[in-house]
Amino acid sequence: MGYDQAGITRSLNAIQNELQYLASQGVLAPPQQQSILAQLPRPDGQPAQYIDPRYAGENQLFNPALIAQQAQDPNNPAHPQNPKHHEWAGKLAHKFGNAAVYGAGATFGADLVNDVMRKF
Repeated sequence: MGYDQAGITRSLNAIQNELQYLASQGVLAPPQQQSILAQLPRPDGQPAQYIDPRYAGENQLFNPALIAQQAQDPNNPAHPQNPKHHEWAGKLAHKFGNAAVYGAGATFGADLVNDVMRKF
């Protein structure tokens, strides 16, 4: 599957312009702007190599590249042939399920509040 190079470039330029505007208004500090820019994908569609330090290490939330790499190691539970793979996959599914329920609840709550506010 090929990338829409023009679309990617257009989107990245729009994001960079918006970040520049926020920085010029003083809403975004220069280190914040640089951090966000470092996380953007490259214009050729390749993901950035930057990982926010808050999500690096043991407590990272989700890094698909790392999981794909771990799935190649037979000693890692992410590998389908590992005896603990079923347990690992169950925990991962549980986390995704919790995220889905939380997201649905937050959406429902926001919709409810918005509907109530529209009545006034």
